Amino acid sequence: MKSGSKKTRLTSPHILLAGDNQKSAEATRQTILQAGFRVQLADSYSGLDALLTEHGHEVVLLEVSGPHTVEEAVETAMRLKRENAEQFVGYLADPILHVNGLAGDAVFPRTAHQLEEALQSFFGVDASSPF
Repeated sequence: MKSGSKKTRLTSPHILLAGDNQKSAEATRQTILQAGFRVQLADSYSGLDALLTEHGHEVVLLEVSGPHTVEEAVETAMRLKRENAEQFVGYLADPILHVNGLAGDAVFPRTAHQLEEALQSFFGVDASSPF
């Protein structure tokens, strides 16, 4: 995982989340909200495009629940980067998947407590501050 900025942000980035399992992605959305971030959930990787175009999210996070969807997640990330090289695209993945070729700006843990801390640290967001 790349290290984030050391300066504290006044507002949290607006996150667009998509996953390969809608139930898991909804639980992850709740964790991200509790961490102090604004987050919108797409219904799938392919559902990102309309929301990204419409709302211009600063951060896209792709939840990868298992090895069977790594390829689809990477293809989605690469497509988003081709469309906008400045778009931040990160993954939420279990440690075993970190070595499976995830190509993006960052890889964050999927477990709730670790994810909350990792996002706050990476993006320099204080959970006690309102966004």
